[in-house]
Amino acid sequence: MTDFSTITACGECCAGCPKKTDGRCPGCIEADGRVPEWAESGRCKVHACARDHHVQFCGLCAEFPCRELPSMVSWNPDIAEQMTALRNEYGRIVKIVGENYFGKWDKTRTACRGIILRDNRLLLSYETATGQWMLPGGGLEAGEDERECCIREVAEETGFLIRPTESVLEIDEYYEDFKWVNRYFFGEVTGETAMRLTDREKEAGMEPRWLPLNEIIHIFSEHAAYADKDEMRRGMYLREYTALSRLCGGVPFGKQVILLNGPSSSGKSTLAKELQALIKERSAEKYEVVSIDDFMKTNPMETIYEDDVYAVSGDLCEKVLEILGTGSGVIIDHVITSERIFRQLKEMLSAYPLRMVRITCPPEVLRKREQARGDRCAGSAEASAEYLYPKDGYDLTIDTGIKPPRELALILCIALDKKFEDVFHF
Repeated sequence: MTDFSTITACGECCAGCPKKTDGRCPGCIEADGRVPEWAESGRCKVHACARDHHVQFCGLCAEFPCRELPSMVSWNPDIAEQMTALRNEYGRIVKIVGENYFGKWDKTRTACRGIILRDNRLLLSYETATGQWMLPGGGLEAGEDERECCIREVAEETGFLIRPTESVLEIDEYYEDFKWVNRYFFGEVTGETAMRLTDREKEAGMEPRWLPLNEIIHIFSEHAAYADKDEMRRGMYLREYTALSRLCGGVPFGKQVILLNGPSSSGKSTLAKELQALIKERSAEKYEVVSIDDFMKTNPMETIYEDDVYAVSGDLCEKVLEILGTGSGVIIDHVITSERIFRQLKEMLSAYPLRMVRITCPPEVLRKREQARGDRCAGSAEASAEYLYPKDGYDLTIDTGIKPPRELALILCIALDKKFEDVFHF
């Protein structure tokens, strides 16, 4: 799997470049695009454009593929195909951000973890002294191949020799000033060997256990129960639950969360109902609509503050999880105006595919709709549009001021049928 921390805005990789190795070039990422290769312009135009759009590389931009890309990256005739491949691989990376994250990391470590199934039972490392479960794996050593790391770590912790696949999932965790990169590999047992535990692992009474897959997914699903008493276990269980749910059938095929995020009075509720009906017509899949309005405890005619929304956003997520547990998909009608509300939603729903749709419309349309409905504090629509979070990173943008709801819902359905293999912007 690609190490995306080394990928530049134009899709190149600085790692191993002789110019960077011998000091002739500091590297685009490190020098913010100001390198000798682009001395005449002062800064790489591709790098500057990517930063202006708040993305690491062009393939992640909502406007990709734009008309300017071929001319900006004229040396690579296959740039669109390369960016598409990078974007699709990047989509297999899950990010978990802890509340104690400083917002910037300067230390990192990579770990390789094995998912070894036999007769629907999963191989685990279990600490008898602490009652803690974990997928076997550990840190990548200098110069070590990732698959070899997975083989070594599983053997040391469990005594089983395995044959791993290529990496199938990456989960990046951000805590304080640290980025932890976790790469997951499926593997099959090929033999046995002696365990080689560290002193700490011996003290914890680590031993291998085979547990039914559904049972361990349930154990890891209780990660929130450790929030106030064991933050390390909470984070690890969340990570392992996310991995197993994504890779081992913990999430039924087709079940996903569709987030409609947009300002008040932008037409989200109407669009959500139209989308719900169309999905049922086209695929017979059942989707429930969950709206933040149903959880608000304040009078909508009064000013609603970010604290008011954050106070109930966890309840909304719990309701979404309850519905997902019945086998239905969920359409969320939300007005997210802060990073902490967004992070909470992403973390609580991290085990499920999340499709993010930004809902927008012209300011004059917002004002007209707000006045017509007569049940909102004047100016709340434009205020929520100004503070909407995040500003980018969506799978799809829908302008409800240019087409009727039924037609917009059809556009969304088409995009969903394609599972967002392409990035749409309407």
